[in-house]
Amino acid sequence: MKNTVKLSEVEIGKSFRVGGESFIKMEDNDGKITVVAKGVAFKSEYGNNDFSKSKVLERLNKEFLPMIEKEVGAENICDFETDLTTLDGLKGYGKINSKISIPTFDFYRKHVDLFDMYKVNDWWWLATADTALPHCDPSWRLCVSPRGGILNDGDCNDDCLGVRPILCFVSSISVSCED
Repeated sequence: MKNTVKLSEVEIGKSFRVGGESFIKMEDNDGKITVVAKGVAFKSEYGNNDFSKSKVLERLNKEFLPMIEKEVGAENICDFETDLTTLDGLKGYGKINSKISIPTFDFYRKHVDLFDMYKVNDWWWLATADTALPHCDPSWRLCVSPRGGILNDGDCNDDCLGVRPILCFVSSISVSCED
């Protein structure tokens, strides 16, 4: 049986379980712990170059978040900001505050060493678009390859790419250690 501990006791870069889902502890910001799914939670079409209007965010909020809220309580999941600035610097998609998201290009780059420890054998989406109008056709997204490389050829209508949710928990929740 796995050890049950407070999330605050889990080291950065270690994995743990909440209910039936495995996560990696990525950051600790004054008692608010940023975590990313250890694997692909589901595969989804993106549907829209703007993450705030995407099918991915819709599914995260309708399917994945309620399952996690049931395990830890909605009050133990914090809102956080996702900056949707495109790779080429366009700021038209703005920022969103939500309880669930997927990693951005900047978050991936900041924590690439941790993502490399927990590579998945699948392609998965990032929240960051490569560009938007007026620069070019905004139907392409950034994605991560199974080897960890960033590519900008993720067609928004491709339903074969994975989703790795990112959340922010309060540090006092109980989790089951994996590592």
